[in-house]
Amino acid sequence: MVTKSTPKPKRRDREKTGRAILDAVGRLILRDGLSGVGINAVAREAGADKVLIYRYFGDLDGLYRAYAETGDFWWTVEDMLTSVGDAATLAEALKAGLRFHAAEMRKRPVTLAVIAAEPENRTPLVVALEEVRERRSLDLMKNIAARYEVPEGADIPALTALIAAAIDYLLARARSIRVYGGVDIKTPKDWERIFVTIDAMIDGALAPARPKGRKRS
Repeated sequence: MVTKSTPKPKRRDREKTGRAILDAVGRLILRDGLSGVGINAVAREAGADKVLIYRYFGDLDGLYRAYAETGDFWWTVEDMLTSVGDAATLAEALKAGLRFHAAEMRKRPVTLAVIAAEPENRTPLVVALEEVRERRSLDLMKNIAARYEVPEGADIPALTALIAAAIDYLLARARSIRVYGGVDIKTPKDWERIFVTIDAMIDGALAPARPKGRKRS
């Protein structure tokens, strides 16, 4: 008599499933907005049992924190410092860093969707994303301060916060609107025009401070 063997249970690829769950969070934000992200919705979107979400991430807040930590949402400090490279002055470093920031934001439609919606959607997901963003920004400022002499009276965190906020807002707006205040904001050519003015603002705010220990020629 032929007996059917019991099929071996499929091994779950935890990394693959975890990635699918995190990717589902991003798709839900883009399609349904911040309020559309919940355990049941994520499980359906990922094609996974919601039990796995609890097993891998602990709870909904744990899922939010894990998503916030992924490189897909925000640049890493290491990548930002690489973009700055061996900039000779603080002004050059800020110019390079802000250009990198803008380029990275363009690659992240989910991030731009969150930026556009977060003032009116103070959800736990928004808070988790903000915590990561703030921590990385503070870490970056510490690295910059360690590398360069800061001119007396120059408030680098305030300067970069104002310019980065303007970049974020214009890029979020550019997802559906091509102009702001009579300035085109859609194309790379438009942004070259914007960065000419950003560069002038930085030059006006800073003296040519050099990396610590580097002598002027």
